[in-house]
Amino acid sequence: MPNRLTQIIMSLCVAAGMPALAQAAPQSEHAGHDMHAAHKAQMEEKSGNKVTPADVTIPDVIMLDQTGTERRMASDVIGDKIVVVDFIYTSCTTICPVTTALMAKARQRLSDVVGEDVVLVSMSIDPNTDTPARLTEFAARAKADWTFLTGEKRVMDEALTGMDAYATNPEDHAPMLVIGDASTGEFIRVFGLPNPEIVEMRVRDFIARRGEAMSAHQHHH
Repeated sequence: MPNRLTQIIMSLCVAAGMPALAQAAPQSEHAGHDMHAAHKAQMEEKSGNKVTPADVTIPDVIMLDQTGTERRMASDVIGDKIVVVDFIYTSCTTICPVTTALMAKARQRLSDVVGEDVVLVSMSIDPNTDTPARLTEFAARAKADWTFLTGEKRVMDEALTGMDAYATNPEDHAPMLVIGDASTGEFIRVFGLPNPEIVEMRVRDFIARRGEAMSAHQHHH
């Protein structure tokens, strides 16, 4: 029954933490979580993505988005949502276009939650070059319909340092995403070219944890 087992694992990945699952088989809840964790580790290993906890400070300084509008990343762009952040520069011809294309695929997979619960952000690591106009052009090429941020170099360098994503030379930066829940301050770092399935799975994990926390809170009341 390997196919059936695969289906069960995949359905657990998509719906881990949903009350219906817990009600249907309370005795197997822990087994389900263990299977989910094992499957996730296996997928991440296969994809080459290494995931680690991240100590991240989301900056709330004034930046510019690709339309030239002043935005504060923490309060204006993210708020209390779940966020996926990547780091790009517009003159990059190797890693950045690939990373952005993979982010676009992840965004498609998360289309049911982006905007309401989830926000995507791309931060410039070469703000002296990356004007809003250049960011608009870069985003259009990648069909990326989310927020791109640039700003004064001093401001951006400080923000990138707070997210442990500062690179003295932009071309030396390694592909990496930050994913987390701004309402709880819990973040992870995903190293390597981001596998859209891994990004989706990790974002949905954060959503499931929110649901669990909410139902626990209601249960106590």
